[in-house]
Amino acid sequence: MKPDARFGLTTLTCVVIASMIGSGVFTTSGFSIAALGSAERVLVAWCIGGVVAICGAIAYGELARRLPVSGGEYLYLSRQLHPFAGFLAGWISLTAGFSGAIAMAAITFEAYAVPESIRPAWFVPNSVAVASILLFGFGHAFLVKLFAAIQNAVVGIKLVALTTFLIAAATQISSRQWYWAPLEDNLPPAWSMATFTAMAGSVMWISLSYAGFNAAVYIASEVKNPEVTVPRSLWLGTILVTVLYISLNAVFVSAVPASELAGKPEIAAIAAKAVGGNSMELLIRCAIGLGTLSSVAGMIMTGPRVFSRMADDGVFPAMFRTGPNSISRTVLLQTVIAASLVMVSNLSELLGYLSTTLALSSAVAVFTLLLPAKRSAAESDRPMSTAVRLCAITYVASTIVIAGLMAKNEPADLKATGITLLLGGILWLFSRGRFLPENKG
Repeated sequence: MKPDARFGLTTLTCVVIASMIGSGVFTTSGFSIAALGSAERVLVAWCIGGVVAICGAIAYGELARRLPVSGGEYLYLSRQLHPFAGFLAGWISLTAGFSGAIAMAAITFEAYAVPESIRPAWFVPNSVAVASILLFGFGHAFLVKLFAAIQNAVVGIKLVALTTFLIAAATQISSRQWYWAPLEDNLPPAWSMATFTAMAGSVMWISLSYAGFNAAVYIASEVKNPEVTVPRSLWLGTILVTVLYISLNAVFVSAVPASELAGKPEIAAIAAKAVGGNSMELLIRCAIGLGTLSSVAGMIMTGPRVFSRMADDGVFPAMFRTGPNSISRTVLLQTVIAASLVMVSNLSELLGYLSTTLALSSAVAVFTLLLPAKRSAAESDRPMSTAVRLCAITYVASTIVIAGLMAKNEPADLKATGITLLLGGILWLFSRGRFLPENKG
């Protein structure tokens, strides 16, 4: 049974924006400026990351146009490669992708909403994080349209806060000093191997801030005119976020001397205080909190649709198959897993592993565009344009390089990815055919 087409371009674009804007944009540049040595090079890294994300959005738009139904990487890999490849992608989404990302966003939201400096003695750690997951989990399970509207409003408030900050900075362009001097006078030349290595490492981390550009594909079955609306929401949301990221970081890295920013995670708060005092710093902290809260909401909304698609194909329990109650059941499943992960200690250590694993999964999904098409009756037969093909090649190549660098710097992440895939393979052998309709009961 096909779900109701209840989402339009506005909601889908807000889902993309909500999934992309978390805490990364407000923290990453402090480490990038320490590695690259100058504000200009940091902005170049953000531009490169934006180009890669836009290429990915265009490529995923083509995937959604070909097969405009929910399921994401699970669906694309199942149909274009092999059901086993799709199952692994779905397993990654269930255990790491959405669940881990939701948990981390919720923990970050609690850190900004209730900082340690104001926490009362009776405060229970992680309680706000769990509450935020439960709130949007039950909301998206039982009050879908209402909480989609609430999510849109949160995204709107967040964008207004960030725009206010940019306007305040723009009014001071000629009246205050902006700092573009490098950390050191003897920076390596722009085209040296040292600069290239540092740039690649910075783009590696910056790319995490652009993750989520593909969020709309996970709810394609519930979209009006998905062949057009989903691709349009992907590139529109990604371009808006890219422009916002570059604008914000132009202020972040130049509001104070580079020496005051290098290696510090609170770069946004430092810049905001320099631009507008304590009130502007408070505004940015509120924007960061809203950013992480909307990420929780966005991923709880999109992730569970993957599990319904897996259930439809007989590789996930039948109770989650597409139907009147499937969305609420899968949302509640996602909510329970994510809330449980919040309680796991040292969850932040999993970030590199999550990023590497998900990057490889998305790269393989886009790679299927470059293979001979295996079309079904539900897929569009319009040929792929040369521009889209170039975007797909760019995204795949860039993502593989980024994931390779992450694995080289943190080999433990690669081992964890291997363990995840091994466990997924064992579960595939167990679940294959077990949940098909004829085996029910």
